[in-house]
Amino acid sequence: MEDNIVVKKVEGGSIISHPPLFSENGRFIYVGCGANINCFSVSSGKLVASYTADQNFGRIVSLCFHPSNDKLLVAIHLNAVIVFWDLIGTQAAKLSKQQELDLKKYYVVSAKCLSRTYCSYDVDCIIVSYKLPETNNNDINIGIFALEEGTLLHKFDENLENLPHNWSIGGFEDVPYFAFANKNIIYIYNLLNYKKNKIKLGSDRTVTVVQCHPNSNILAIGDNTGRIVLYYNVMHKNTRSQTVYHWHTLPVNDVIFTSSGNNFYSGGAENVLVKWFCENTETRHYLPRLSANIVHLSVTEDSQYVAVSTQCNSIIIVNSQNRIHSVIQTFTWGVHASNADEFEKVFPAGVAFDSRSRSLVTNGLPGHIQFFSLDQSQLAFNLDIVCQNFTTRTRDQGVFNADVCLLAISDDSSWLATVERRPIDDKYVVDDVLKFWTFNEKLQIYKLNTYTNSVDRISKLCFRPSVDSDGLHMVATLHENMYKLWSPYNLSEDEKNPIKSWQHEYTSKLYHNQPLHAVSFSEDGCILAAAFGPSIVLKVLDDTDDFKTSLTHGFEHIRFLEFGKNASSWMLVAASNTRLLIWNVLSETLLTTIWIQVERLIADPMSEYMAIFTTNNDLFVFTPNSKNIVYKKQNIFGKNDKSTSILWALFAPKSNNQNGQHSSWLDNSTLYMLTNQQELLKFEKTDTLQKMIETFVDDNFTNLTPLGRIISNKEISYTTNNTKKIPEFETLVDEDKSAFEILEEPAHLMLPLETHLERILLACLNT
Repeated sequence: MEDNIVVKKVEGGSIISHPPLFSENGRFIYVGCGANINCFSVSSGKLVASYTADQNFGRIVSLCFHPSNDKLLVAIHLNAVIVFWDLIGTQAAKLSKQQELDLKKYYVVSAKCLSRTYCSYDVDCIIVSYKLPETNNNDINIGIFALEEGTLLHKFDENLENLPHNWSIGGFEDVPYFAFANKNIIYIYNLLNYKKNKIKLGSDRTVTVVQCHPNSNILAIGDNTGRIVLYYNVMHKNTRSQTVYHWHTLPVNDVIFTSSGNNFYSGGAENVLVKWFCENTETRHYLPRLSANIVHLSVTEDSQYVAVSTQCNSIIIVNSQNRIHSVIQTFTWGVHASNADEFEKVFPAGVAFDSRSRSLVTNGLPGHIQFFSLDQSQLAFNLDIVCQNFTTRTRDQGVFNADVCLLAISDDSSWLATVERRPIDDKYVVDDVLKFWTFNEKLQIYKLNTYTNSVDRISKLCFRPSVDSDGLHMVATLHENMYKLWSPYNLSEDEKNPIKSWQHEYTSKLYHNQPLHAVSFSEDGCILAAAFGPSIVLKVLDDTDDFKTSLTHGFEHIRFLEFGKNASSWMLVAASNTRLLIWNVLSETLLTTIWIQVERLIADPMSEYMAIFTTNNDLFVFTPNSKNIVYKKQNIFGKNDKSTSILWALFAPKSNNQNGQHSSWLDNSTLYMLTNQQELLKFEKTDTLQKMIETFVDDNFTNLTPLGRIISNKEISYTTNNTKKIPEFETLVDEDKSAFEILEEPAHLMLPLETHLERILLACLNT
């Protein structure tokens, strides 16, 4: 059993769980991603630094600057912990201290810092909304806490709805006040004496957004009908007035004032950013056709940039002219699938490996699939599959947009198969659309080759392994109780430039009216195994018979099938909900039965190893021809993490893979996992020396950019030789990687090319 294997995050996680925070000079933007803080460049949208906190604190729910020290970044975590980060220069940060809030058994929903100048207490404060984890979403409490000590100073009597922007503070150049809403009632408190005012909307309107003017006693609210109402003199009921701004059809998701307060921005599910002018209700500027619903808005202190967080896990930086300046995009989420049962998962199409670009392929933007480079750990590109404009829903009814629900890629990545589908209801039913895409060598992109409709719902796609140098391909499509085989054929007789298309070749017969759940091709591509209920039917593809034989043991339906590889190629592994069965295909006998709750079964295409994930997030790695477990890890995400589960997993062959003897199951391929938290994780081997290097880098380089690491390394090399770590470390720095990374930086962050041209040329020669 190997103990030097760790789970490492590759990419993903939400960067839209709270509004982003601009730096004081507006050059950088801070975003919480899980328990960590990511610092991005506003000009390029690239990650420049990352600050790691204890994962037990929970994810970050809010970021703000310390009211008395703008060089101190304050992160508020879900588990009621405040972490103070001391900013060093423009990018680096050092953990200053951490403080627990006086909130036992409560989760923090959101928080904002408040200076002692604007409240009735002699200490800097923080306003926190919080809830019990087991209560319903409407039971949100709110209170004022001492920022440094974490003690409760004042608790408000009213409860809130769990909406992301239903309370705010402002009026700092007039009378500082605090406003929040519950359904159609808005409560306004004077922060100096806690005198309360109240505004009530009509019974058919519900407040969705509350935003205070930064300087004056002006309050902006957005409601479920798309209105934005500005209330003037909110602290004085007799002189209070209002102005209505109405363009949105759907509920307003967020409103943000510029620093001067003369303009404000709004956004919702129309995917349009609207810039308003307070003095004129009819004048407004639009930025339409954004990638997804707008969930958060933030603005710089000089009002030059606004950050638009969209539901597809991206942040769009927009300048004051309402033009896109840069985009922060990590791992795209497929958020617009549908509400139908088969689209419940975040990535309904599953995952596949593209060997040509060495990318993980899954759902991306609406109607697209994304290619995520595993070598560079970044999004490579999105491929439009549906080729239709995305239509937002209306106020009265939903709009049915098609999305990709299945995908598969051939071993040599020359063919891509996709299935797109619209959600179904009683009045609107459409067929599945099966498409075959061929890779265009000249354009270096997949092009549509064959388009066909399927009346029967397709539940899975599976490519036959390439069996010869000509790349003879075949695809099996699974339906409710049968499967179909598809194969390419020549459309033209031109041998030099053959044109191929795909055709339906074979349809299986029903097998005792049992449902079909899984299929698998043998390693040589000669046999197809199909799981009909509890039975496994084997078909020899070159034979005209419907099936050769069937294998049955017990009454549980088989959910997963995988043929063995290499020395185990004559074995077939089947899994139901509670059992793992290993069959000898040649003798048609059952070899082993293992009682285990199988949630997912995957096979390594480069070796005979297979992996099982259980319902308890346990991992077991084994080979079919051995009773010994190669690797076992229980509670992959920890005993305290009950909310994270694995949606998809796959083995991706390594780029430097070499045939021969291997000492570890990770020598051939890397095991990747995609979770319901939209995080891409992987298992990898580590050693003590590597940990020492990473610790040294984290302590001395504070996750700087490539340029920052080079400068820091130069400075370290000029120090005295009394430190023993320095010479050891210098021999282990990956100079080639650093040289290439610096070429990816924006031009304004790079040194003159002649200063590091030698490093780049040497790195090219070494690769």
